[in-house]
Amino acid sequence: MAHNPYVHLGWNPVPGEPGEVEKLRTQLVHSASALQTAYQRIDKLLGESSFWEGDAAVGFREALDGDLPKYMKDAHTSLTKAAGHLGAWHGGLTGRRELAHRYDVEAGGHKGDLKTANSRHETAQQDPDLKLAGQTFQEGPELENAQARLNAANDRLSDAVTAVNNAQGALDEVLRKARELEGTHEDEARDLAKKLQDATKDLAPEEPGWLSKALGWIGDNLTNILSVLAAVAGLLALLCTGPFGIAMLLAAGALSLATMGSRLADPQVRASLADGFTKGEFDADFWENAVGLAGDALGAVPGVGAVSRGLNGAVRSTKYASQAVSAGQFLGRFADDTAKAAGRLAAAGSFNPVGDLVAKAAGGSQAVRAGMDYVSPAAGVVTAGYGLAAENIDALKSDGGKNTATGVDAARAGLFDGPGAFSVVRNVAAVLR
Repeated sequence: MAHNPYVHLGWNPVPGEPGEVEKLRTQLVHSASALQTAYQRIDKLLGESSFWEGDAAVGFREALDGDLPKYMKDAHTSLTKAAGHLGAWHGGLTGRRELAHRYDVEAGGHKGDLKTANSRHETAQQDPDLKLAGQTFQEGPELENAQARLNAANDRLSDAVTAVNNAQGALDEVLRKARELEGTHEDEARDLAKKLQDATKDLAPEEPGWLSKALGWIGDNLTNILSVLAAVAGLLALLCTGPFGIAMLLAAGALSLATMGSRLADPQVRASLADGFTKGEFDADFWENAVGLAGDALGAVPGVGAVSRGLNGAVRSTKYASQAVSAGQFLGRFADDTAKAAGRLAAAGSFNPVGDLVAKAAGGSQAVRAGMDYVSPAAGVVTAGYGLAAENIDALKSDGGKNTATGVDAARAGLFDGPGAFSVVRNVAAVLR
């Protein structure tokens, strides 16, 4: 709880720190000054061309020209207005704090008076002469003396009650003034908020359009998007035959490499992996990133294998050609050999020991064996899709869901993709010898 400097009032009717307000105002003034200087220099640069000419100068001026100078000038105006409003608020806040301190001192004095008056009232109530009321005295000096003492006691009690009422009334009045000051302070605060909002009205750049928002979303979710595309391409490569299936196999490899690059470009991913290997922090993030990278690498193997075989075939054809081969001819042979290699890999399928075991348990069913080839690619599409959705839908974000997806991907890598990739590498290595 924040410290209340107005202990006698019992609350802070004017919250706010003038020092912090002045510090913020100063920062805004400095920022506005820096923007003004930058704007003036850019404006001068756009207006003068004698000291720098040529294509580079033209390109530089074209890059600076347009909305940038306007935004800088408008931002300077906005910050200057905001600083002025904060300056006025600082002065008002200081004055209201001084008034609140005065009310606090007055409240302290009235509370002291009230305490004294209450003590006096209690003493007057306990005056033994008040008990003379109702007693019987003989006519004469005795009765007159008793009556005088009773009257004096009643006067003292009446004066004490008046003192209590006066002290309480004075305290209530200063508290009323403090509450009125609090209302004024709140009104001024709301007025300041409106003025600060108006200071930026029509001065900021327009809200990005749908294209900018879409590109921003793609940039924020690039790794997950590439992962989904790679998984879908891998599944299509298995489902489709002919040129389209070959294209999907190569696309899956390229997208897997792109996903790996995007994943490694993220500083948080690199930091998580480094902490795991150097500090032993094998937490959920480490395993998610490690399994993701392993899956990316395994997904790229078929495509990389096809490209390697295609390049090897083109090099050998060129080496043993009877006449010189142009760059165009080499690229054509490379493309043909890569497509042929991809077709052979797609036709041969991948080594799937789990599928063999399941098929054997099912009595050697070829249908079961063929179906097992779809388990890993289909699961990859599901986990990749979940990863993309969970990043954008709060209801799907959970440690349990993330850990389950990581577990599924780890099982895919160990039981299906790993052995399949090993088979591809072995076949490619045999051809490249």
